[in-house]
Amino acid sequence: MRLVRTTLTRRFTFAIVAIFVMLMACPVQSQEGKATSAEILTNEAIIETVTASVDRSLDYLAKQQRPDGAWDGNNAPNALALLAFMGRGHVPGRGPYRDVLEKGKRFILRTQNADGVFVPQRNAGSGPMYQQGLAALAMAEMYGMDPDPDLEDALRKAVDLLIRCQSNKGGWRYQPKKSDEDLSVTVMQIVALRAANNAEIPVPEETIDKAVAYVKSCADKAGGYGYQGPGRKPQTTAAGAVSLQLLGHHEDETIAGALDYLASLPVEWGNGGGIAYYYYFHYYAIQANYQAGGKYWSNWHPRVRELFLSKQNADGSWDVPGGSEGANVVGPNKVYWTSMATLVLEVYMHFLPAYQR
Repeated sequence: MRLVRTTLTRRFTFAIVAIFVMLMACPVQSQEGKATSAEILTNEAIIETVTASVDRSLDYLAKQQRPDGAWDGNNAPNALALLAFMGRGHVPGRGPYRDVLEKGKRFILRTQNADGVFVPQRNAGSGPMYQQGLAALAMAEMYGMDPDPDLEDALRKAVDLLIRCQSNKGGWRYQPKKSDEDLSVTVMQIVALRAANNAEIPVPEETIDKAVAYVKSCADKAGGYGYQGPGRKPQTTAAGAVSLQLLGHHEDETIAGALDYLASLPVEWGNGGGIAYYYYFHYYAIQANYQAGGKYWSNWHPRVRELFLSKQNADGSWDVPGGSEGANVVGPNKVYWTSMATLVLEVYMHFLPAYQR
């Protein structure tokens, strides 16, 4: 099974409007049967509201960037911030955020070591593969917009590393070497490989087949995917579903049960329904529902959209809801949360090829 290749195209404003109208014309009823704000708003108002929200968040993120081009000493939020700008259609070398993107790109490239790992020196002792997957994804998406030879060389090294350190079962773990595996790390490497393949960096078919087999081995009979084997935690279920979808296995028999389980979960601010790692969960859950389309997408996205819009701070940032991840995950800043919330809302915009159907 080969990854499906897509070509990044510049979308004009009228095309984006058409996509928003199509995707957002899905009303949702509250449990009491009353109309929600998603029903009351016109399509044009929704377009304006979401676009304004994303633009406020990008303005906030631009102001948080350090002179060296980083947002944090950890490349996970650095990569997510770059993806947030690209998810709105901003590209290196052009537009109001051209310097933000160029400086961010250069910082991540400077952190790559001889083995291909994107890890700032002061984080070298920690398990780097969360950072690696997101940094490789950001560099792959950027390479589709920016044919920089330095970017290509770094991306090829990163892809070679992912191929080399894939476990015998087909997954990845915290360290860049063959060992054991878990789904929360594996999904990040899968999305990075999908993006690299889209950018014409070849990925062996064997690597993809092994990754598919590992994700399927985490499927639970009750519907869902587990952390290192059969199970049905919310965050790993979202990760497992989107992994198979992005690898071209939309019709896999394990996905329907996973999507039904996700549909049963509450859309609340905080740890409702036992949903830990809140932004991680929603980052993958909205993608899985978008890839599925139909009733799953119609049920999920209006509720998530309205919740995230209502919780954005006046300065464009988002906070961590109570009962979820703590600031100690990546450091005391809002860049991680704001970037992920922005990417959730940008699912409507379709600028990032890795997330397209």
